[in-house]
Amino acid sequence: MLQTLREQTATLHKEIEKDNTAGLIMDHSITLEEYKLLLLQNYLAYKIVEDEIKQFESEFSTDKSERLAEDLTALNIDFSSPLVQFESQFHCKDKIEALGAAYVLEGSAMGGMLIAKELQNCTKLASISKHHFFNGDRKNVQGWKEFMKRVNAREFSEEEIQKATLKAQETFSFFGKIFEYQPQFSA
Repeated sequence: MLQTLREQTATLHKEIEKDNTAGLIMDHSITLEEYKLLLLQNYLAYKIVEDEIKQFESEFSTDKSERLAEDLTALNIDFSSPLVQFESQFHCKDKIEALGAAYVLEGSAMGGMLIAKELQNCTKLASISKHHFFNGDRKNVQGWKEFMKRVNAREFSEEEIQKATLKAQETFSFFGKIFEYQPQFSA
């Protein structure tokens, strides 16, 4: 299952990453306004996908959207209004689709660690005393390890693998759609 998910989403994953504002953190050129946008976009995508997964996977536990909400609150960004705009655009129908969506969310922990490491070099973000989402805490990777363990402990039919893969691809596309959202923030 994991091998198929990785192989079948690699191109989509790269496409979404290349157009994402997170790259500006990696080259240390991100502005505060761009960072606010990145946090809001991530909040919208994570919150909506997490809520869908939790309907089918009771053991699925992530605080990613909560940590994003803390960052947004600290920056005085309204995140509830835009949520309404997107929440009807992503759904999981069953546990297998939820697994495909969870693959995308849990797998993001590794990239988040790299981004957190580079945030300290972004001089235009020096006014932010604490990052809740991109915090560099190693325990954030634990969810990914647990997810892999749970998936590897189970056998899946070809049909289930295909269904989970399609949902993972759809989840990456949903993130891509959210990353196109460009609200303006008042200074």
